[in-house]
Amino acid sequence: MNAHYDVIIIGAGPGGYPCAIRLGQLGKKVLIIEAKQLGGLCLNRGCIPTKALSYAGEMTDSFKKAKKMGFKIDEQGIDIAGLRAWKDGIVKRLRTGVMFLFKSCNVEYKQGFGKVISEHEVKVENDGNAETFEADKIVLATGTEQTSLPGLEFDHKYIINTDDALELPEIPETLLVIGAGASGLEMGTIYSRLGSKVTVVELMDQILPGMESELCSNLHKILQKSGISIYLDSQVAKCDIAYAKCHVKIKQQDAALEESFDKILVTVGRKPFQTAFQGIDIETDDKGFIKINRNLQTSIPNIYAIGDIVGNPLLAHKATKQGTGVAELISGKTKQLKIGVIPFCVFTIPPLSSVGMTEKEAIDKGLKVRIGRFPYQASGKALAMGEIKGLVKIVGDENGKLLGLHILGTESSSLIGEGILAIDNALSVADIAESIHPHPTLTEILHEAAENFYKKAIHIPNR
Repeated sequence: MNAHYDVIIIGAGPGGYPCAIRLGQLGKKVLIIEAKQLGGLCLNRGCIPTKALSYAGEMTDSFKKAKKMGFKIDEQGIDIAGLRAWKDGIVKRLRTGVMFLFKSCNVEYKQGFGKVISEHEVKVENDGNAETFEADKIVLATGTEQTSLPGLEFDHKYIINTDDALELPEIPETLLVIGAGASGLEMGTIYSRLGSKVTVVELMDQILPGMESELCSNLHKILQKSGISIYLDSQVAKCDIAYAKCHVKIKQQDAALEESFDKILVTVGRKPFQTAFQGIDIETDDKGFIKINRNLQTSIPNIYAIGDIVGNPLLAHKATKQGTGVAELISGKTKQLKIGVIPFCVFTIPPLSSVGMTEKEAIDKGLKVRIGRFPYQASGKALAMGEIKGLVKIVGDENGKLLGLHILGTESSSLIGEGILAIDNALSVADIAESIHPHPTLTEILHEAAENFYKKAIHIPNR
């Protein structure tokens, strides 16, 4: 038996590493273990590199806008190797930053595969060597792994996952994306902007199933106009790989379409990574996600679980909040975890961001719903930026209680913060409408949408 710790954390992703840092700040002796790369999926193969490439995709739109503004720009195409090097540099810098924070907070980090072998013991294996460590508390932050489809198993050459898509040595001429969720649409948008002819196939009847349907419908039209083909109520019925091409049959209701693609990107979901706790009696649901109570404890009270391993929503910011929250619970800083509304941000071009109830969810709950809207094209700031595609939609009840805020348009992932604060603090739509928003800014779009809720917006007809 090696050293004893107050807490051992398995998984150094967006849930695990903030948990370790907060525990270190609170004076706990902490060991954190990671089998792959520090920062986990989000930093290395998810949020950060994807958004770096998404920003690069936005630059192609910026070139077009600059020409309209009078700039003379000679477009020479893209150096994919240079783009990947830039993306990798960002990831490396952030990993270095996390390691610095570990040292600052006296957090011990070990590279290796960690596995719980008893209520207080964790075994760490690395390059054939094994060590066993003991702790009062254990936190599982092991995340998820990507799932394929029958007949479309990943070969990482022609049928790829999002990890592969981040490392392609060249831009495919044609790309089929299976799944119109956040990952599929983000990667599809990136490669479309970089020059691929992109086709998206989705089994459900709208892109981004579960998000505000009105804005999803608007985004669908924008993506199609940008050159992305989208098939809803559809699935890939057959796939053959021959002559370095993926030949597929796309079935849409009673019709079928046969096409060929250079690559197929499968983004149909993720499954829990269970290996770190197999062999110990931790209760899971029917999909394999760990069951937890309101304070993030598993069926074994001194073992906690956070992040994607506990199920939906599979979001980095949820994992981070749970990570810092469980650190404070373990340290006695708080007695009960409080987590407010969780926002969703999809980094398409333009991005779609959402918090709280959709209109349909509110109606399904039996609430009498009122709506406020305001289009980006009526905003002076949006016009000055050349960013007129988009819409803000506020969902409230008959008494003006703010139920949801949904934004399709540039900078929506930053603007959504106002809605998060408002809902978490039980503010009303009137509170937004009565607050002075600076001019000229995009925040005025939120203000006018709130004014439209009461049929008194200034810069649009109040229908």
